[in-house]
Amino acid sequence: MVHSRESEEQNQDIRDDKELVLVQLQKLKAQRTQARGVSQENLVRLTLESNATLKALRRTVDKGEKILKLAEICRKFETEEEKVLPFYSSVLTPEEQEEIEKTDPEEFNEELAKAIADYTGMENFWKRYNKVKLEQLSLQHRRTQLLKINEKLREMLRQYLDGISVSDEVLSQLNPLFIVNHRSNLPRPLSTPTAKPGDKKPPTTYNIIEAAHVISHIL
Repeated sequence: MVHSRESEEQNQDIRDDKELVLVQLQKLKAQRTQARGVSQENLVRLTLESNATLKALRRTVDKGEKILKLAEICRKFETEEEKVLPFYSSVLTPEEQEEIEKTDPEEFNEELAKAIADYTGMENFWKRYNKVKLEQLSLQHRRTQLLKINEKLREMLRQYLDGISVSDEVLSQLNPLFIVNHRSNLPRPLSTPTAKPGDKKPPTTYNIIEAAHVISHIL
């Protein structure tokens, strides 16, 4: 009887352990399934992003090749000075330039050497591009200055025209320069007596306005 009871307790312990192992096994299977799903999603995302990156790099390379071809075509239209003289000096320090010159080209592999050669072509392109950009900015700045000068001259001309415009006050005043229908608004002078032989001729009077004086008041 005692032996039977002990056997029953052992069997119950074994069943409990079995249930516990089964529960742990189910948890591990669930975790494995979840991890596999996450890994699958990450792999799909990585594949998509990798393909998108490769396409973007391919477009960049194609664009760079087109730029180099266009730069070579545009070189035909450069002046002799632009073809011979550099656009600007290198930004490298003398020490850096000397270190580069000391580098043995044989240390570079073929792929790296090709990349450096391509970079040299792009460097020349960007030199030309930056030079044109600077000229464009300079012309825009000069255009702004000319527009300001033009506006100032227009304002001066407007003030000058306002100053010489005819108003009621001007019409009411005597002005020998104001002539309508070949007649001045000055009163006609009285008839002068006929000059007799031997009389002295009266001196002639001239009204002279210096142009420099007028300009100084206008400006």
